Amino acid sequence: MKYSNVFYFKSINSVGGCESFFYYLAKTYKNMVVFYKEGNPEQIKRLAELIEVRRYTGQHIECDNFFCCYTPDIIDNVDAKMYAHIIHCDYKNVWFSPILNSKFNKYIAVSKVAGDSFKEITGIDYELIYNPVKIDKPKVEKEKGNVLHLVSATRLTREKGLKRMQKLCYILNQAGINYDWTIFTNRKREAVGQNAIYKDPRLDIIVEIAKADYLVQLSDCEAFCYSVVEALCCGVPVIATDLPVLKELGVKHGENGVICDFNMKQVDTDLIKQGIKPFKYEPPKSDWGKYLDNDTNYKPDDIIKVRTNR
Repeated sequence: MKYSNVFYFKSINSVGGCESFFYYLAKTYKNMVVFYKEGNPEQIKRLAELIEVRRYTGQHIECDNFFCCYTPDIIDNVDAKMYAHIIHCDYKNVWFSPILNSKFNKYIAVSKVAGDSFKEITGIDYELIYNPVKIDKPKVEKEKGNVLHLVSATRLTREKGLKRMQKLCYILNQAGINYDWTIFTNRKREAVGQNAIYKDPRLDIIVEIAKADYLVQLSDCEAFCYSVVEALCCGVPVIATDLPVLKELGVKHGENGVICDFNMKQVDTDLIKQGIKPFKYEPPKSDWGKYLDNDTNYKPDDIIKVRTNR
């Protein structure tokens, strides 16, 4: 069988940027098949309700376009007209390097920040196509009172800003701001602060984001950052480090966010306390339609049963 568009991602995890990428892409375009080697059953089931999902077990693949996320370990078993490497991260600020292959004849970056870092390291030019975001804004009523509600969905690690999160708690306490902070995380639950509430990650936390006063993202770097875009689409401002990609995403201090320096020495607690006025937001336009369309014979009833490698 020959496919039109094949996407390959070796490991589909329970949460993550690539997982959000596939889900939002599948909500818009149907003429695509995702191959994987191992994955989270819930995440794959959600994806298979929208598009065709197949486990890779060594089969030969024929397609027009082959899109690879990170590891091209099956590329020698693929015959395609276009072999595209999708640049999902800011390689200048991570510990690993891009894995290249001589078959690649197209490079697609999810942001200019990601693409420029890739080009600086490899010397290879790229095409910019922003990640797709398709959100049905939930109707929620925010709790009224004098408690500020914060929410984050992140690993509690150094690169994701654990120390900054701890520092923000101290700063808010010193400023006399009464708050609680719900953190969805699947990593070791390091102590962020006494006002933190830890919850297991879920496939969809849009409702929880929509209820919050701020979405907090204090990472070292981000290539796109879905949680920030999701929050802004719900009309929820963000508290974030001064990530270069924020300019691409349309985040502006005082307008739809509170931007902090990486040392957390300039945190505008007065702005956090008074709140951001209601704003309108549109995410960067995604042009994946130039490669994908909605012509498919796939039916959700064809969902395959998923087994995960342990």
